[in-house]
Amino acid sequence: MGNFTFNLDQLKNAAAAAGATTNADGTTKLFEIKGPPDLTREQALEIFKKQAAAGGLVGFKAGDVLSAATQAADGLPGAQASVAQAQAGLGSALGSASSALAQAGGALGGSLAGTAAGLTALVGPAVSSISGVGSALVGAAAKAGSVATSALQTINTALTKTPLGASPINVANFAKTIPAVSGIGPMTSAQVTGVLAQAKNLVAQSASTISNAKGIGEYGLNIQQLETAGYVKPGISNLLAQGTSSLAAIAKSPASWTGKDGIQGLSGLLASPSTQGLIQQDLMAKGVAGLGAVGIPVANLSAQGLAGMALNAAKSLPNAEAFAKGLPIPGDATGAVKAAMNTAVRDGAFAVNAVATKIPDTFKDMQIPIPSTDTVSRATVDAASSRIAGNDKIPPVNYGTPTAADPAAQATAQSALKTVVALTKARTAFLTSFVSKVAALENQQTIKESEWAAVNAEYQAAENNYVTTVVPKIAEYVLAQFKAGILAQKTTADGKELDTNTLEVVKLSKDLKQRINQLQFKIEGRNA
Repeated sequence: MGNFTFNLDQLKNAAAAAGATTNADGTTKLFEIKGPPDLTREQALEIFKKQAAAGGLVGFKAGDVLSAATQAADGLPGAQASVAQAQAGLGSALGSASSALAQAGGALGGSLAGTAAGLTALVGPAVSSISGVGSALVGAAAKAGSVATSALQTINTALTKTPLGASPINVANFAKTIPAVSGIGPMTSAQVTGVLAQAKNLVAQSASTISNAKGIGEYGLNIQQLETAGYVKPGISNLLAQGTSSLAAIAKSPASWTGKDGIQGLSGLLASPSTQGLIQQDLMAKGVAGLGAVGIPVANLSAQGLAGMALNAAKSLPNAEAFAKGLPIPGDATGAVKAAMNTAVRDGAFAVNAVATKIPDTFKDMQIPIPSTDTVSRATVDAASSRIAGNDKIPPVNYGTPTAADPAAQATAQSALKTVVALTKARTAFLTSFVSKVAALENQQTIKESEWAAVNAEYQAAENNYVTTVVPKIAEYVLAQFKAGILAQKTTADGKELDTNTLEVVKLSKDLKQRINQLQFKIEGRNA
Protein backbone atom coordinates (compact mmCIF):
# COMPACT_ATOMS: atom_id res chain seq x y z
CA MET A 1 0.00 0.00 0.00
CA GLY A 2 1.31 3.46 -0.89
CA ASN A 3 1.56 5.84 2.10
CA PHE A 4 2.39 9.56 1.77
CA THR A 5 2.36 12.32 4.43
CA PHE A 6 1.47 15.95 3.67
CA ASN A 7 1.26 19.15 5.76
CA LEU A 8 -1.36 21.82 5.28
CA ASP A 9 1.44 24.39 5.37
CA GLN A 10 2.73 22.91 2.09
CA LEU A 11 -0.36 24.28 0.39
CA LYS A 12 0.64 27.71 1.67
CA ASN A 13 4.16 27.35 0.25
CA ALA A 14 5.67 27.06 3.72
CA ALA A 15 8.24 24.54 4.77
CA ALA A 16 6.55 21.63 6.43
CA ALA A 17 9.48 20.84 8.64
CA ALA A 18 9.56 24.33 10.04
CA GLY A 19 5.88 24.61 10.92
CA ALA A 20 3.99 23.17 13.88
CA THR A 21 2.10 19.86 13.41
CA THR A 22 -1.16 21.25 14.88
CA ASN A 23 -3.05 24.54 14.94
CA ALA A 24 -3.83 26.36 18.15
CA ASP A 25 -7.26 24.68 18.42
CA GLY A 26 -5.67 21.23 18.24
CA THR A 27 -6.51 20.60 14.61
CA THR A 28 -3.83 18.50 12.95
CA LYS A 29 -1.72 19.80 10.06
CA LEU A 30 -0.12 16.48 9.11
CA PHE A 31 -2.19 14.03 7.03
CA GLU A 32 -1.31 10.55 5.76
CA ILE A 33 -2.75 9.43 2.44
CA LYS A 34 -3.06 5.61 2.17
CA GLY A 35 -3.77 3.96 -1.15
CA PRO A 36 -3.02 0.94 -3.32
CA PRO A 37 0.61 -0.13 -3.89
CA ASP A 38 0.84 1.66 -7.28
CA LEU A 39 -0.29 5.03 -5.85
CA THR A 40 2.31 7.74 -6.76
CA ARG A 41 3.17 10.76 -4.66
CA GLU A 42 1.74 13.08 -7.32
CA GLN A 43 -1.59 11.24 -7.24
CA ALA A 44 -1.66 11.30 -3.45
CA LEU A 45 -0.93 15.06 -3.47
CA GLU A 46 -3.85 15.67 -5.84
CA ILE A 47 -6.20 13.80 -3.49
CA PHE A 48 -4.85 15.80 -0.56
CA LYS A 49 -5.41 19.10 -2.40
CA LYS A 50 -8.99 18.22 -3.37
CA GLN A 51 -9.95 17.30 0.21
CA ALA A 52 -8.34 20.46 1.60
CA ALA A 53 -10.04 22.65 -1.02
CA ALA A 54 -13.45 21.04 -0.32
CA GLY A 55 -13.07 21.62 3.42
CA GLY A 56 -13.01 17.93 4.17
CA LEU A 57 -10.02 18.30 6.49
CA VAL A 58 -11.44 21.05 8.69
CA GLY A 59 -11.62 20.14 12.37
CA PHE A 60 -9.68 16.90 12.03
CA LYS A 61 -7.83 15.77 15.15
CA ALA A 62 -4.93 13.35 15.38
CA GLY A 63 -6.20 9.79 14.88
CA ASP A 64 -9.31 10.75 12.83
CA VAL A 65 -9.95 8.86 9.58
CA LEU A 66 -11.56 10.07 6.37
CA SER A 67 -12.91 7.47 3.92
CA ALA A 68 -15.87 6.77 1.70
CA ALA A 69 -17.50 4.87 4.56
CA THR A 70 -17.20 7.77 7.04
CA GLN A 71 -18.41 10.24 4.45
CA ALA A 72 -21.35 7.96 3.61
CA ALA A 73 -22.28 7.89 7.28
CA ASP A 74 -22.36 11.72 7.15
CA GLY A 75 -24.72 11.61 4.17
CA LEU A 76 -22.36 12.41 1.29
CA PRO A 77 -24.09 10.99 -1.85
CA GLY A 78 -20.92 10.32 -3.79
CA ALA A 79 -19.41 8.45 -0.90
CA GLN A 80 -22.57 6.41 -0.45
CA ALA A 81 -22.29 5.31 -4.05
CA SER A 82 -18.71 4.21 -3.42
CA VAL A 83 -19.74 2.21 -0.37
CA ALA A 84 -22.54 0.52 -2.30
CA GLN A 85 -20.07 -0.49 -4.98
CA ALA A 86 -17.70 -1.87 -2.33
CA GLN A 87 -20.53 -3.84 -0.74
CA ALA A 88 -21.29 -5.37 -4.10
CA GLY A 89 -17.74 -6.65 -4.18
CA LEU A 90 -18.05 -7.82 -0.60
CA GLY A 91 -21.04 -9.94 -1.62
CA SER A 92 -18.89 -12.08 -3.87
CA ALA A 93 -16.17 -12.26 -1.22
CA LEU A 94 -18.73 -13.64 1.21
CA GLY A 95 -20.02 -16.03 -1.44
CA SER A 96 -19.40 -19.25 0.43
CA ALA A 97 -20.45 -17.71 3.75
CA SER A 98 -23.75 -16.44 2.36
CA SER A 99 -24.42 -19.75 0.68
CA ALA A 100 -23.55 -21.56 3.89
CA LEU A 101 -25.87 -19.38 5.94
CA ALA A 102 -28.61 -19.91 3.38
CA GLN A 103 -28.14 -23.64 3.86
CA ALA A 104 -28.14 -23.15 7.62
CA GLY A 105 -31.37 -21.18 7.52
CA GLY A 106 -33.64 -24.00 8.61
CA ALA A 107 -31.52 -24.59 11.66
CA LEU A 108 -31.85 -21.02 12.89
CA GLY A 109 -34.81 -19.75 14.82
CA GLY A 110 -34.38 -16.05 15.40
CA SER A 111 -32.17 -13.34 14.01
CA LEU A 112 -28.55 -12.52 13.47
CA ALA A 113 -28.61 -9.07 15.00
CA GLY A 114 -25.51 -7.13 14.12
CA THR A 115 -24.77 -8.91 10.82
CA ALA A 116 -24.55 -7.21 7.47
CA ALA A 117 -27.86 -6.21 5.89
CA GLY A 118 -29.16 -8.91 3.62
CA LEU A 119 -27.71 -11.78 5.64
CA THR A 120 -30.38 -11.60 8.35
CA ALA A 121 -32.95 -12.85 5.86
CA LEU A 122 -30.83 -15.93 5.28
CA VAL A 123 -31.38 -17.12 8.84
CA GLY A 124 -34.25 -19.49 9.68
CA PRO A 125 -35.56 -22.13 12.35
CA ALA A 126 -32.51 -24.06 13.76
CA VAL A 127 -30.87 -21.25 15.80
CA SER A 128 -32.87 -19.55 18.53
CA SER A 129 -31.21 -16.11 18.69
CA ILE A 130 -27.68 -14.84 18.26
CA SER A 131 -28.22 -11.22 19.23
CA GLY A 132 -24.98 -9.32 19.48
CA VAL A 133 -22.72 -11.99 18.01
CA GLY A 134 -23.90 -11.95 14.40
CA SER A 135 -20.73 -10.48 12.97
CA ALA A 136 -18.68 -13.05 14.78
CA LEU A 137 -20.77 -15.79 13.18
CA VAL A 138 -20.36 -14.23 9.75
CA GLY A 139 -16.61 -14.20 10.28
CA ALA A 140 -16.66 -17.81 11.28
CA ALA A 141 -18.90 -18.71 8.38
CA ALA A 142 -16.51 -17.08 5.95
CA LYS A 143 -13.94 -19.73 6.79
CA ALA A 144 -14.37 -22.77 4.54
CA GLY A 145 -15.17 -25.85 6.58
CA SER A 146 -16.28 -23.95 9.70
CA VAL A 147 -17.62 -26.42 12.28
CA ALA A 148 -20.56 -24.18 13.17
CA THR A 149 -21.46 -23.62 9.52
CA SER A 150 -21.24 -27.32 8.67
CA ALA A 151 -23.40 -28.21 11.65
CA LEU A 152 -26.07 -25.67 10.76
CA GLN A 153 -26.05 -26.83 7.14
CA THR A 154 -26.47 -30.45 8.22
CA ILE A 155 -29.29 -29.73 10.66
CA ASN A 156 -31.11 -27.48 8.22
CA THR A 157 -30.81 -29.99 5.40
CA ALA A 158 -32.28 -32.68 7.65
CA LEU A 159 -35.11 -30.36 8.70
CA THR A 160 -36.03 -29.21 5.22
CA LYS A 161 -35.22 -32.13 2.93
CA THR A 162 -35.81 -35.26 5.02
CA PRO A 163 -39.42 -36.47 4.80
CA LEU A 164 -41.32 -36.99 8.04
CA GLY A 165 -40.80 -40.50 9.42
CA ALA A 166 -43.35 -43.27 9.44
CA SER A 167 -44.25 -42.83 13.12
CA PRO A 168 -44.57 -39.19 14.22
CA ILE A 169 -45.98 -38.76 17.71
CA ASN A 170 -49.60 -38.07 18.53
CA VAL A 171 -51.47 -37.11 21.70
CA ALA A 172 -51.74 -40.75 22.81
CA ASN A 173 -47.98 -41.28 22.49
CA PHE A 174 -47.31 -38.18 24.59
CA ALA A 175 -49.84 -39.17 27.25
CA LYS A 176 -48.31 -42.66 27.61
CA THR A 177 -44.78 -41.34 28.09
CA ILE A 178 -43.50 -40.83 31.64
CA PRO A 179 -42.92 -37.06 32.00
CA ALA A 180 -39.38 -35.75 31.74
CA VAL A 181 -37.81 -34.58 34.99
CA SER A 182 -36.31 -31.40 33.49
CA GLY A 183 -35.69 -29.46 30.30
CA ILE A 184 -32.57 -29.69 28.13
CA GLY A 185 -31.20 -26.41 26.78
CA PRO A 186 -34.05 -24.49 25.08
CA MET A 187 -36.35 -27.52 25.32
CA THR A 188 -38.87 -27.39 28.14
CA SER A 189 -39.64 -30.50 30.17
CA ALA A 190 -42.85 -30.95 28.16
CA GLN A 191 -40.91 -30.75 24.90
CA VAL A 192 -38.37 -33.27 26.23
CA THR A 193 -41.30 -35.57 27.03
CA GLY A 194 -42.43 -35.21 23.43
CA VAL A 195 -38.94 -36.06 22.17
CA LEU A 196 -38.88 -39.12 24.47
CA ALA A 197 -42.19 -40.23 22.98
CA GLN A 198 -40.71 -39.78 19.49
CA ALA A 199 -37.62 -41.78 20.49
CA LYS A 200 -39.87 -44.68 21.51
CA ASN A 201 -41.74 -44.49 18.19
CA LEU A 202 -38.45 -44.58 16.26
CA VAL A 203 -37.39 -47.77 18.09
CA ALA A 204 -40.84 -49.41 18.03
CA GLN A 205 -40.14 -51.93 20.79
CA SER A 206 -41.78 -52.56 24.16
CA ALA A 207 -40.08 -51.72 27.46
CA SER A 208 -39.84 -55.41 28.39
CA THR A 209 -38.12 -56.54 25.18
CA ILE A 210 -34.45 -56.99 24.24
CA SER A 211 -33.15 -57.70 20.75
CA ASN A 212 -29.72 -57.64 19.17
CA ALA A 213 -31.16 -55.59 16.29
CA LYS A 214 -32.91 -52.82 18.26
CA GLY A 215 -31.35 -52.92 21.72
CA ILE A 216 -32.79 -52.99 25.22
CA GLY A 217 -36.25 -51.72 26.11
CA GLU A 218 -38.42 -49.07 24.51
CA TYR A 219 -35.50 -46.71 23.80
CA GLY A 220 -33.31 -49.40 22.22
CA LEU A 221 -30.47 -48.86 24.69
CA ASN A 222 -27.14 -50.48 23.89
CA ILE A 223 -24.26 -51.60 26.14
CA GLN A 224 -22.20 -48.47 25.39
CA GLN A 225 -25.11 -46.24 26.46
CA LEU A 226 -25.65 -48.20 29.67
CA GLU A 227 -21.92 -48.03 30.37
CA THR A 228 -22.00 -44.23 29.89
CA ALA A 229 -25.01 -43.96 32.21
CA GLY A 230 -23.23 -46.03 34.88
CA TYR A 231 -25.50 -49.10 34.86
CA VAL A 232 -22.97 -51.40 33.19
CA LYS A 233 -19.39 -51.76 34.39
CA PRO A 234 -16.67 -49.84 32.51
CA GLY A 235 -15.01 -51.82 29.73
CA ILE A 236 -17.90 -54.25 29.19
CA SER A 237 -18.72 -52.61 25.85
CA ASN A 238 -15.27 -53.66 24.57
CA LEU A 239 -16.47 -57.26 24.53
CA LEU A 240 -19.21 -56.28 22.11
CA ALA A 241 -16.83 -54.19 20.01
CA GLN A 242 -14.47 -57.15 19.69
CA GLY A 243 -17.29 -59.26 18.33
CA THR A 244 -16.75 -61.94 20.94
CA SER A 245 -20.31 -61.82 22.24
CA SER A 246 -23.77 -60.45 21.43
CA LEU A 247 -25.63 -57.65 23.15
CA ALA A 248 -28.15 -60.09 24.61
CA ALA A 249 -25.44 -62.40 25.99
CA ILE A 250 -23.58 -59.56 27.71
CA ALA A 251 -26.75 -57.95 29.06
CA LYS A 252 -27.96 -61.25 30.54
CA SER A 253 -24.76 -61.72 32.55
CA PRO A 254 -25.23 -60.44 36.14
CA ALA A 255 -21.50 -59.71 36.26
CA SER A 256 -21.95 -56.92 33.69
CA TRP A 257 -24.09 -54.70 35.92
CA THR A 258 -23.05 -52.18 38.58
CA GLY A 259 -26.27 -52.27 40.63
CA LYS A 260 -26.91 -48.53 40.18
CA ASP A 261 -30.40 -47.44 41.29
CA GLY A 262 -31.10 -51.03 42.33
CA ILE A 263 -30.82 -52.41 38.78
CA GLN A 264 -28.90 -55.64 39.40
CA GLY A 265 -29.40 -57.14 35.96
CA LEU A 266 -31.26 -57.13 32.66
CA SER A 267 -34.56 -58.28 34.15
CA GLY A 268 -34.60 -55.35 36.55
CA LEU A 269 -34.13 -52.82 33.75
CA LEU A 270 -36.71 -54.42 31.47
CA ALA A 271 -39.22 -54.30 34.33
CA SER A 272 -38.68 -50.57 34.92
CA PRO A 273 -39.86 -48.25 32.10
CA SER A 274 -39.29 -45.26 34.39
CA THR A 275 -35.59 -46.13 34.78
CA GLN A 276 -35.28 -46.53 31.02
CA GLY A 277 -36.75 -43.04 30.61
CA LEU A 278 -34.35 -41.55 33.14
CA ILE A 279 -31.40 -43.19 31.37
CA GLN A 280 -32.53 -41.81 28.01
CA GLN A 281 -32.90 -38.29 29.45
CA ASP A 282 -29.48 -38.48 31.09
CA LEU A 283 -27.89 -39.65 27.82
CA MET A 284 -29.56 -36.83 25.88
CA ALA A 285 -28.31 -34.20 28.34
CA LYS A 286 -24.78 -35.65 28.31
CA GLY A 287 -24.87 -35.91 24.52
CA VAL A 288 -25.82 -32.24 24.09
CA ALA A 289 -22.98 -31.23 26.43
CA GLY A 290 -20.60 -33.45 24.46
CA LEU A 291 -21.61 -31.85 21.15
CA GLY A 292 -20.96 -28.42 22.62
CA ALA A 293 -17.51 -29.54 23.72
CA VAL A 294 -16.53 -30.44 20.13
CA GLY A 295 -17.67 -27.14 18.64
CA ILE A 296 -21.27 -27.78 17.62
CA PRO A 297 -23.22 -24.54 18.40
CA VAL A 298 -25.82 -26.24 20.61
CA ALA A 299 -26.13 -23.14 22.82
CA ASN A 300 -27.63 -21.24 19.88
CA LEU A 301 -29.92 -23.97 18.53
CA SER A 302 -33.64 -23.68 18.90
CA ALA A 303 -35.66 -26.47 20.53
CA GLN A 304 -36.54 -27.80 17.06
CA GLY A 305 -32.92 -27.81 15.96
CA LEU A 306 -31.65 -29.41 19.16
CA ALA A 307 -34.25 -32.16 19.64
CA GLY A 308 -33.02 -34.62 17.02
CA MET A 309 -29.36 -33.88 17.68
CA ALA A 310 -29.95 -34.75 21.34
CA LEU A 311 -31.36 -38.12 20.25
CA ASN A 312 -28.42 -38.74 17.92
CA ALA A 313 -25.84 -37.79 20.56
CA ALA A 314 -27.59 -39.99 23.13
CA LYS A 315 -27.19 -42.96 20.79
CA SER A 316 -23.54 -42.28 19.85
CA LEU A 317 -21.65 -39.04 20.47
CA PRO A 318 -18.82 -39.80 17.95
CA ASN A 319 -21.36 -40.62 15.23
CA ALA A 320 -23.44 -37.53 16.04
CA GLU A 321 -20.32 -35.34 15.86
CA ALA A 322 -19.34 -36.75 12.45
CA PHE A 323 -22.92 -36.35 11.22
CA ALA A 324 -23.14 -32.71 12.34
CA LYS A 325 -19.77 -31.82 10.81
CA GLY A 326 -20.68 -33.46 7.51
CA LEU A 327 -17.95 -36.07 7.86
CA PRO A 328 -18.23 -39.79 7.03
CA ILE A 329 -19.77 -41.72 9.91
CA PRO A 330 -17.47 -44.60 11.00
CA GLY A 331 -18.77 -47.98 9.92
CA ASP A 332 -21.67 -46.53 7.91
CA ALA A 333 -20.80 -47.88 4.49
CA THR A 334 -24.46 -48.21 3.49
CA GLY A 335 -25.53 -44.80 4.79
CA ALA A 336 -28.16 -46.35 7.05
CA VAL A 337 -26.84 -44.60 10.18
CA LYS A 338 -26.84 -41.20 8.47
CA ALA A 339 -30.37 -41.76 7.19
CA ALA A 340 -31.53 -42.68 10.69
CA MET A 341 -29.93 -39.53 12.11
CA ASN A 342 -31.60 -37.36 9.46
CA THR A 343 -34.93 -38.92 10.39
CA ALA A 344 -34.27 -38.33 14.10
CA VAL A 345 -33.58 -34.62 13.44
CA ARG A 346 -36.74 -34.27 11.32
CA ASP A 347 -39.00 -36.23 13.65
CA GLY A 348 -37.50 -34.62 16.77
CA ALA A 349 -38.39 -31.17 15.42
CA PHE A 350 -41.89 -32.43 14.62
CA ALA A 351 -42.28 -33.67 18.20
CA VAL A 352 -41.30 -30.27 19.61
CA ASN A 353 -43.78 -28.51 17.33
CA ALA A 354 -46.47 -31.07 18.15
CA VAL A 355 -46.10 -30.37 21.86
CA ALA A 356 -46.61 -26.67 21.19
CA THR A 357 -49.54 -26.99 18.77
CA LYS A 358 -51.32 -30.32 19.29
CA ILE A 359 -50.82 -31.44 22.89
CA PRO A 360 -53.44 -29.98 25.28
CA ASP A 361 -52.02 -27.89 28.10
CA THR A 362 -53.64 -30.17 30.69
CA PHE A 363 -51.46 -33.04 29.43
CA LYS A 364 -48.33 -30.97 29.95
CA ASP A 365 -49.06 -30.03 33.55
CA MET A 366 -47.13 -32.08 36.08
CA GLN A 367 -48.63 -31.93 39.54
CA ILE A 368 -46.00 -32.16 42.27
CA PRO A 369 -47.58 -33.67 45.41
CA ILE A 370 -47.33 -31.65 48.61
CA PRO A 371 -46.50 -33.64 51.76
CA SER A 372 -49.41 -33.91 54.17
CA THR A 373 -49.13 -32.65 57.74
CA ASP A 374 -51.18 -32.97 60.94
CA THR A 375 -52.88 -36.19 59.81
CA VAL A 376 -52.50 -38.11 63.10
CA SER A 377 -54.73 -37.64 66.13
CA ARG A 378 -52.36 -37.68 69.09
CA ALA A 379 -55.22 -38.25 71.52
CA THR A 380 -56.03 -41.58 69.82
CA VAL A 381 -52.37 -42.67 69.76
CA ASP A 382 -51.80 -41.69 73.39
CA ALA A 383 -54.90 -43.59 74.52
CA ALA A 384 -53.80 -46.72 72.65
CA SER A 385 -50.29 -46.47 74.13
CA SER A 386 -51.62 -46.17 77.69
CA ARG A 387 -53.79 -49.26 77.23
CA ILE A 388 -50.69 -51.27 76.29
CA ALA A 389 -48.24 -49.84 78.83
CA GLY A 390 -50.79 -50.09 81.62
CA ASN A 391 -51.96 -53.62 80.84
CA ASP A 392 -51.35 -56.16 83.67
CA LYS A 393 -50.54 -58.85 81.13
CA ILE A 394 -47.44 -56.96 79.93
CA PRO A 395 -44.53 -57.36 82.36
CA PRO A 396 -42.79 -54.18 83.49
CA VAL A 397 -39.35 -53.32 82.17
CA ASN A 398 -36.49 -54.25 84.53
CA TYR A 399 -34.16 -51.29 84.87
CA GLY A 400 -32.16 -52.89 87.71
CA THR A 401 -28.79 -54.66 87.80
CA PRO A 402 -28.51 -57.41 85.14
CA THR A 403 -27.96 -61.01 86.16
CA ALA A 404 -24.29 -61.92 86.52
CA ALA A 405 -22.87 -63.93 83.63
CA ASP A 406 -21.67 -67.53 84.11
CA PRO A 407 -17.81 -67.55 84.11
CA ALA A 408 -17.70 -70.98 82.43
CA ALA A 409 -20.07 -69.85 79.69
CA GLN A 410 -17.97 -66.74 79.19
CA ALA A 411 -14.83 -68.82 78.77
CA THR A 412 -16.59 -71.02 76.21
CA ALA A 413 -17.72 -67.96 74.27
CA GLN A 414 -14.23 -66.47 74.31
CA SER A 415 -12.73 -69.73 73.04
CA ALA A 416 -15.33 -69.93 70.26
CA LEU A 417 -14.55 -66.32 69.30
CA LYS A 418 -10.83 -67.04 68.92
CA THR A 419 -11.63 -70.06 66.76
CA VAL A 420 -13.81 -68.17 64.27
CA VAL A 421 -11.34 -65.26 64.18
CA ALA A 422 -8.61 -67.68 63.10
CA LEU A 423 -10.87 -69.36 60.51
CA THR A 424 -12.06 -66.09 58.94
CA LYS A 425 -8.52 -64.76 58.91
CA ALA A 426 -7.36 -67.85 56.99
CA ARG A 427 -10.26 -67.47 54.56
CA THR A 428 -9.34 -63.82 53.93
CA ALA A 429 -5.72 -64.77 53.25
CA PHE A 430 -6.78 -67.46 50.78
CA LEU A 431 -9.10 -65.14 48.85
CA THR A 432 -6.47 -62.39 48.73
CA SER A 433 -3.92 -64.77 47.19
CA PHE A 434 -6.55 -66.18 44.82
CA VAL A 435 -7.10 -62.72 43.33
CA SER A 436 -3.70 -62.91 41.59
CA LYS A 437 -4.69 -66.15 39.80
CA VAL A 438 -7.83 -64.57 38.44
CA ALA A 439 -5.97 -61.39 37.46
CA ALA A 440 -3.45 -63.43 35.48
CA LEU A 441 -6.24 -64.91 33.36
CA GLU A 442 -7.89 -61.50 32.98
CA ASN A 443 -4.69 -60.12 31.47
CA GLN A 444 -4.75 -62.74 28.69
CA GLN A 445 -6.53 -61.97 25.42
CA THR A 446 -8.15 -65.42 25.41
CA ILE A 447 -8.05 -68.41 27.74
CA LYS A 448 -8.60 -72.12 27.39
CA GLU A 449 -11.68 -73.74 28.81
CA SER A 450 -9.48 -76.00 30.94
CA GLU A 451 -7.84 -72.94 32.50
CA TRP A 452 -11.20 -71.43 33.40
CA ALA A 453 -12.49 -74.76 34.70
CA ALA A 454 -9.45 -75.20 36.95
CA VAL A 455 -9.69 -71.79 38.59
CA ASN A 456 -13.47 -72.09 38.94
CA ALA A 457 -13.18 -75.57 40.53
CA GLU A 458 -10.58 -74.35 43.01
CA TYR A 459 -12.75 -71.41 43.99
CA GLN A 460 -15.89 -73.56 44.38
CA ALA A 461 -14.03 -76.14 46.51
CA ALA A 462 -12.80 -73.42 48.85
CA GLU A 463 -16.28 -71.91 48.97
CA ASN A 464 -17.84 -75.26 49.89
CA ASN A 465 -15.22 -75.81 52.59
CA TYR A 466 -16.01 -72.40 54.07
CA VAL A 467 -19.74 -73.15 54.13
CA THR A 468 -19.34 -76.58 55.72
CA THR A 469 -16.54 -75.75 58.17
CA VAL A 470 -16.43 -72.07 59.04
CA VAL A 471 -20.11 -71.13 58.99
CA PRO A 472 -21.09 -73.78 61.60
CA LYS A 473 -18.29 -72.53 63.87
CA ILE A 474 -19.65 -69.01 63.58
CA ALA A 475 -23.08 -70.31 64.58
CA GLU A 476 -21.53 -72.08 67.62
CA TYR A 477 -19.84 -68.85 68.64
CA VAL A 478 -23.09 -66.86 68.41
CA LEU A 479 -24.89 -69.46 70.56
CA ALA A 480 -22.10 -69.50 73.16
CA GLN A 481 -22.13 -65.74 73.30
CA PHE A 482 -25.88 -65.73 73.88
CA LYS A 483 -25.63 -68.31 76.68
CA ALA A 484 -22.88 -66.32 78.37
CA GLY A 485 -24.97 -63.17 78.26
CA ILE A 486 -22.18 -61.28 76.51
CA LEU A 487 -23.81 -58.32 74.79
CA ALA A 488 -20.72 -56.20 74.13
CA GLN A 489 -18.31 -58.80 72.77
CA LYS A 490 -17.66 -56.72 69.64
CA THR A 491 -15.94 -54.04 71.69
CA THR A 492 -13.00 -56.40 72.36
CA ALA A 493 -10.02 -56.67 70.03
CA ASP A 494 -11.03 -60.19 68.93
CA GLY A 495 -14.60 -59.08 68.33
CA LYS A 496 -13.48 -56.18 66.12
CA GLU A 497 -11.13 -58.46 64.18
CA LEU A 498 -13.96 -60.90 63.55
CA ASP A 499 -16.10 -58.09 62.13
CA THR A 500 -13.27 -56.94 59.87
CA ASN A 501 -12.51 -60.46 58.64
CA THR A 502 -16.15 -61.28 57.97
CA LEU A 503 -16.73 -58.14 55.91
CA GLU A 504 -13.55 -58.73 53.92
CA VAL A 505 -14.53 -62.36 53.21
CA VAL A 506 -17.94 -61.27 51.90
CA LYS A 507 -16.44 -58.53 49.73
CA LEU A 508 -13.68 -60.68 48.23
CA SER A 509 -15.97 -63.66 47.64
CA LYS A 510 -18.53 -61.58 45.78
CA ASP A 511 -15.90 -59.84 43.66
CA LEU A 512 -14.08 -63.06 42.74
CA LYS A 513 -17.28 -64.83 41.82
CA GLN A 514 -18.24 -62.07 39.40
CA ARG A 515 -14.76 -61.93 37.86
CA ILE A 516 -14.62 -65.69 37.38
CA ASN A 517 -18.01 -65.66 35.68
CA GLN A 518 -16.86 -62.82 33.44
CA LEU A 519 -13.80 -64.85 32.40
CA GLN A 520 -16.12 -67.18 30.49
CA PHE A 521 -16.36 -64.56 27.75
CA LYS A 522 -12.62 -65.01 27.10
CA ILE A 523 -12.78 -68.76 26.51
CA GLU A 524 -11.59 -69.60 23.00
CA GLY A 525 -14.48 -70.32 20.68
CA ARG A 526 -17.14 -69.84 23.38
CA ASN A 527 -18.79 -66.82 21.71
CA ALA A 528 -17.70 -67.38 18.15
